[in-house]
Amino acid sequence: MKTILVTGGTDGIGKGIAMHFLKKGDRVIVVGSSSAKGGVFYQEARQLGAEDRAIYIQANLSLVKENQRVIEEIKDRFHYLDIVVFCAAKHNKEYTETKEGFETTFALAYLSRFLLSYGLKDSLEKSASPVILNVCAPGMKGEVNWKDIQNRNNFEPQKVMFHGSRLNDLSGVSFAENDTAGKIKYILYNPWAVQTSSMLETFKNPLMKLIYKIIGKPVEKAIVPVIELLDNPPAASLSAFRERKAVSLAMETFNKENARKLYNMTLELRKKNRL
Repeated sequence: MKTILVTGGTDGIGKGIAMHFLKKGDRVIVVGSSSAKGGVFYQEARQLGAEDRAIYIQANLSLVKENQRVIEEIKDRFHYLDIVVFCAAKHNKEYTETKEGFETTFALAYLSRFLLSYGLKDSLEKSASPVILNVCAPGMKGEVNWKDIQNRNNFEPQKVMFHGSRLNDLSGVSFAENDTAGKIKYILYNPWAVQTSSMLETFKNPLMKLIYKIIGKPVEKAIVPVIELLDNPPAASLSAFRERKAVSLAMETFNKENARKLYNMTLELRKKNRL
């Protein structure tokens, strides 16, 4: 029996992955912000006869302190982790800040994943074959806005979403670079178009919403390549995929110098905010 942590595991792709592993007989820890959705998770686990293997942790992962609390709770309650899957994301229509002073999308879609990756590293290394899978959008072009890393100016939901993926590309690179033990396999994964409510909310144009509904895959289909990767992870310490197709790490979006720059900038942001 494996122990799997899924952030954003009460909705969309995250929920699909969580329920798959529960059905398989594994222990699944889901982190989400809604107690109501957590209740639904427990109800569905009971229907599977898996209530003893289902754990829900309520947390607002856009807050650094909440990430720290989750890390400590995981370490206290569980001896090890085999798999960590990052799915938690929220696509805001306008600029908003957390009470800690970070732009909300940046805090949840990037900073939380950064914190949990390093904070749970020891727990993962106790596993025989540890894996981190970061659901974002590798394989897409784009640049990091170094002058406005948190999109405080000219906030546009779709651009902010893709910008977060560029940050996660670089975060995966720096994690692999900093992981001298080399035991954890870090996978950046692009599911392409998936029919989830959160994705549809990012499109203002009704025509774009309709197109996305047409081309988008249902969650049960979208998670199949994810499960394949988690069951048989690549040998490399870092890999990236767009569905089943490997993404070349030679793309500029995986530039190692930029990855180090972002890593140091992130540490400075935490220091500046005293978190």
